Amino acid sequence: MTNPTDTLIVDTSNGKLRGKRMGGVHAWLNIPYAAPPVGPLRFREPQPVQPWTGIRDATRFGASALQPPLIPGPLNAVISSSSQFSEDCLYLNVWSPAADGRKRPVWVWIHGGAYDLGGGSQYLGHELAKQGDIVFVSINYRLNAFGFLNLGGLFEDERFAHNAGMLDQVAALRWVKENIEAFGGDPGHVTIGGESAGSASVVTLMVMKAARGLFHGAIAQSAGMSLHADWDNSLDIAQEFASQLGVGRDNRDQLWSLPAPLLSRAMERTKKTRPEGLTTRPYFDGHVLPSSLKEARALRTPDIPLLIGTNLDEHRFFTVLRLPIMPLRRPRLANMLTRQLGAERADKLLALYPDTDRGLTDLGSHSIFTMPSIHFSEQHAQHAPTWRYRLDYPAPFLKLGAMHALDLFLLFPFPPKLTRLLLGKPTPELEALAQRMKRHWLRFVREGRPEEGWPAYDLETRKTLLLNLKDELVEDPEGERRRAWAERDVMPS
Repeated sequence: MTNPTDTLIVDTSNGKLRGKRMGGVHAWLNIPYAAPPVGPLRFREPQPVQPWTGIRDATRFGASALQPPLIPGPLNAVISSSSQFSEDCLYLNVWSPAADGRKRPVWVWIHGGAYDLGGGSQYLGHELAKQGDIVFVSINYRLNAFGFLNLGGLFEDERFAHNAGMLDQVAALRWVKENIEAFGGDPGHVTIGGESAGSASVVTLMVMKAARGLFHGAIAQSAGMSLHADWDNSLDIAQEFASQLGVGRDNRDQLWSLPAPLLSRAMERTKKTRPEGLTTRPYFDGHVLPSSLKEARALRTPDIPLLIGTNLDEHRFFTVLRLPIMPLRRPRLANMLTRQLGAERADKLLALYPDTDRGLTDLGSHSIFTMPSIHFSEQHAQHAPTWRYRLDYPAPFLKLGAMHALDLFLLFPFPPKLTRLLLGKPTPELEALAQRMKRHWLRFVREGRPEEGWPAYDLETRKTLLLNLKDELVEDPEGERRRAWAERDVMPS
């Protein structure tokens, strides 16, 4: 007779792991998918894991990537991952009904957090793994100065990898391809998903040559490639960071020996020189990523199913909580549009958004999230099945509405008090909304399409599912404003 604990021990390409039972499934936590990016490996592309002997304990979460605190109090759980942070962060977590040799569909989750915060440990996968009979994987990747600074371009030094954080994600997907079968997963049936920066990562992976063949479906919640920086902007940020440390071309080698907290503090000072907007983020480099947003949008995405959408009131998350990681005020947004689209086009767009609280929410949401998401949908739907949604359920807390990240609380088991704070008092209708979302997402992971009654998106009808206490299927919900944007994206700056 097989000992029940035997199924908690799995054999990977690097050695054996012991997991634990968690929420009715098996879990293996803090699994290394690349060598620790410390010392001489800091800023380098991810390197292979050194094999180990014996059985490695995989029953506790490890540290998330180094990051600053952003939101005080309970709302920090929206995007902060744990109390443990370390430069040694290239780990992932796996939840599976059982390591029993079955080939279940796999869902790999890429966390958000403006490429500055978050971690895989904040997304517990046991409920989704159990409900959907799937294998759920959450990953860490390098953030901020350690993952997305263009030091290679600044110093013309190939030792600094371009977009190391994106290369980390590719390394994690390679690990999944090589190892997930040992956990009861199917390496030929992998869906990548993410929210915010995780969503931007998903659509970016769809145009990265290095990621081709590593996944077979994609879920993109609330962001697109327009969150990224162009080459010149990335150089400006890298130069400011180096200046904060007193580092130049002649003494750049000390960047490998300076204490990690010192680099983090320099990055925080760099942010303060830019009053609103993202600082460290993926940048178009012509090596790891395409050379520009225009080039990226011209590339043919892989012929895989895509589930994609945004929330109605994305921008309110940033304005109400006063988070300067996005442009917050109308003049700042107007300036961004004018610089990138020209005064005439910007004025026509601004005229469609009244100078009111509602107008600001729509302008910010559409500029940064909604329109880039629609444009990517249009591109992909021309050759592969695509489904669009918009979450309209209004969170009562602080009148945040259908804010950025609200969808996460309908999909994942965050602390009950925080979930109730944001979503409101539990009701049968609210629980039904959460269950409908989970069923749609899980069927997409399993079969490459959501539940019946949600037709694919096309450029004629543009049918979009509006998720609320009572769902509604609507044609072209952004209508006049979508037409006015005319497939043009702007990059937050």
